Amino acid sequence: MTDTNSARLPGADNIFRKTYPNGSTVLAYPNPASPAVFFRGYIPVGSLSDPTGKNGIASFTAAMLSTGTQQHEFQKLHTLIESLGASISVHAGSLSTVFSGQCLKEDLPFILGLLLEMLSQPGFPRFHYQRLQKQLATVFKIQAQNTEEMASQAFDRLYYQDHPYAHPNIGYPQTVSTISLEDLQTFHQDFYGPNGLVIAFSGGIESEKTASLFEQIFSAWEASNQQVQIELPDWKPHRTDMREHVVIPEKSQTDLMIGTSAPAGMSADYQVCALGNSILGQFGMMGRIGEAVRERSGLAYYAASSLEAGLGPTCWKVFAGVNPKNLELAIDKIKDELKRFIDKPVTQQELADVKSQALGQVPLSLESNAGIVRFLLSLERYKLSLNYLRELPAMLNTISEEDILACARKYWDLNSLVIASAGKAL
Repeated sequence: MTDTNSARLPGADNIFRKTYPNGSTVLAYPNPASPAVFFRGYIPVGSLSDPTGKNGIASFTAAMLSTGTQQHEFQKLHTLIESLGASISVHAGSLSTVFSGQCLKEDLPFILGLLLEMLSQPGFPRFHYQRLQKQLATVFKIQAQNTEEMASQAFDRLYYQDHPYAHPNIGYPQTVSTISLEDLQTFHQDFYGPNGLVIAFSGGIESEKTASLFEQIFSAWEASNQQVQIELPDWKPHRTDMREHVVIPEKSQTDLMIGTSAPAGMSADYQVCALGNSILGQFGMMGRIGEAVRERSGLAYYAASSLEAGLGPTCWKVFAGVNPKNLELAIDKIKDELKRFIDKPVTQQELADVKSQALGQVPLSLESNAGIVRFLLSLERYKLSLNYLRELPAMLNTISEEDILACARKYWDLNSLVIASAGKAL
């Protein structure tokens, strides 16, 4: 990527960022060619704040925000949004409640007003509380028969142990069934407010005008009793092999996950490992893992790897869907590829290919307003330089085959793997 091309990317000279007295922060990047505006943001409350025995309350609360406000009941709210061809959605993750939406630029003031209503003045109608509780009960039953979901939950239990990340954001059947409507209302009163709210915009409206609209609409939102979410507790990687298999009878596929610890999101090690992960199980036909386990050996329907990015502990994982009778063979083959990964450097050609891919993905990821907004939020969440994308080519070009080998050896300890699977009995 040339310097000229880099200068066209979002950077400190064209990204707008401002924090307001009520603790909210706005980021914006103009896209004059677009008639629409996309926005995405978060409030710092997620499943980390779920009280003991009430796992899933943050997720349940977020779902209730779309069921009506104190000014607009459910049907009226969604008719207003849909009549403009707009959208607003809300869901909760581990650390935050995320909202997003899009509309024509001329409708942005109205849509932001509805968003504020949903976040600050939800109606919590009892009918929809009962409806969602029944829906969640159905979701739990469906999950219990999903081999991929059950393998993922087993992996998280083993990997995170007593850390909050061990629990699914949605909670458990036995905890969600005890959450009352009053519990949801209290949770909202305790944790929702403008302090820590971050929102990013991209579209056909000037950044300063977008920020001005947000300030006019959201600046009056105050929540003097808004609680601050607890800090993530410390977590230490395990030092022994751990394995669990969840039995789901009469399944034709077993899902498998093998993982280890990962570097902090967007750290120097993370960039090295991200290139290594592309070689290991992403590039082309799912990298070396896909080539060895699926293409050459025929042991899996799919096989790949992923490197998680996030705040707090994350993992580096290989995953596969296999015929139950091939489970142990697939595990052995994956271990062989991991051993190769930590024994010898990747080739110059492999590294050149994934560097080219990484740099080529940057402009592609910014072709939509949604892609730009996700990038802006990443800058804020990980406290990155506003010139991060412009600095990325030079950063990637310094990474060598030996750097990837060193990081592979640092994080992939083949004597302390977490292995989780779900399917027929072993």
